[in-house]
Amino acid sequence: MRDAAKRIVALVAVVAGITALVSLVVGLLLGADVARSLATGFYVVGCFLIVLGFFAGVRGPLRPRTPAGGEERDAVGGLFGIGVSARGVRRATSEERADALATTWLFLAIGVALVALGVVADPRVGFL
Repeated sequence: MRDAAKRIVALVAVVAGITALVSLVVGLLLGADVARSLATGFYVVGCFLIVLGFFAGVRGPLRPRTPAGGEERDAVGGLFGIGVSARGVRRATSEERADALATTWLFLAIGVALVALGVVADPRVGFL
């Protein structure tokens, strides 16, 4: 459990670092305040990940049927397996449902962490 927590903290740190770097570059190009550009970047990426987590979590129990030969499925399917394949649908396996749940919680956790960093970095809130 401790190793998993270390990996999640490292993942949040990497995503926050990349977000901060991109936010600073965009903020400097636009002539914005550094703290405000950091906060806005954290808000935008955090909210995007929360929405992504929501859509990853609302998938139903059905998945597009894959071809028997192992080749890629038709391009009719949609984002995150949502949609109807030309070959029909099948029930999701328990491993697929567990993976979808883990993916949902990962996106939500990183998104909430980034929004919290945005609140801390926001000069209008007054934490810093």
